[in-house]
Amino acid sequence: MKTFMRHSAAVVLVVAVFLPAAALAQTYSGSSTVPYDSGTTPTQWHQMGQWRQSSDLQQKIAALGDTAVQSLPMPVLFGVAPSDLTPNFGDPRTNHPHQGEDIMAVKGTPIVSPTAAVVLRLEQGATEGNGIYTANPGGETFVYYHLDHYAEGIAAGQVLQAGSALGYVGNTGDAAGGAAHVHFEIHDSSGTPTDPFPRLTAEFSPAQKISFLTAILGITADPVALSNFLVTNFRSTFVSDVQSNIALPPLINSALNTVYTTPALTRDLYYGRSGQDVLALQTFLNAHGFVVAQSGPGSVGNETSYFGPATRAAAIKFQLAHNIVPAVGYVGPITRAAMALV
Repeated sequence: MKTFMRHSAAVVLVVAVFLPAAALAQTYSGSSTVPYDSGTTPTQWHQMGQWRQSSDLQQKIAALGDTAVQSLPMPVLFGVAPSDLTPNFGDPRTNHPHQGEDIMAVKGTPIVSPTAAVVLRLEQGATEGNGIYTANPGGETFVYYHLDHYAEGIAAGQVLQAGSALGYVGNTGDAAGGAAHVHFEIHDSSGTPTDPFPRLTAEFSPAQKISFLTAILGITADPVALSNFLVTNFRSTFVSDVQSNIALPPLINSALNTVYTTPALTRDLYYGRSGQDVLALQTFLNAHGFVVAQSGPGSVGNETSYFGPATRAAAIKFQLAHNIVPAVGYVGPITRAAMALV
């Protein structure tokens, strides 16, 4: 019996060694998830991926072109700019140097492809959590780890445009219990990991982001919940879009009007006063387009507790818009009542 088993094992080994690459490609491309071999490093997997591709997949990848995109837009759709990043490629880890860039972001924020791409593989593992591999222009492979969950409908072989949804920021895998982020890797055509930090230098424009968001809301299982979540966490972004005359998706507009809670002001507010109610007033004015300041103290996200000339000017704009007389920036009972109706 043992002799038979040894001969059988030998036959299997020979078949595995000499099996045509096309047959292996069919195995590789026939499933959206491929078990990760714990004895194979990510670099080796990328290298093997070059000859495990089906002809159909090869054609899709070839259509991406031979020129890599050097200045990459942020893959996290909201809340993170290139200036927010800290380089961490090569930092020591438990068993190996860090091979990517950790992009810290709010859990649940959409992640999109920064370039045209083809989905190679979805992966679930103890270390990487929910991960996605994509083929990208110039023969590169991008990797996204620790996703909270995947975008609806994402699957191996899918062709993506720049801005197509991949998934949502999370802390799965060995990031469990830690800060939410997306671990982003770039591997060159030989499978060697390269530092993403110097190339994450761009952002999609506000109009592009809203276009991508509209598509995401069209496929997500609960667009109302996602809209409320995004407005709760990134209200200032959408207020800025409104001020720039960018048309928002209806659900985002609705969330802007319902998620925000109008402050319950219990006293008159006017020039020279201070307190948390002044900060709440500034937040209200900024959230509804009566901007206290474009930057610095009083701007969106930087509201203060002091009622100065900028707050008064913004209050006057609100009063004029609501036909409150006299419109002098004194926030008394009439103005507070008008605020409650917004």
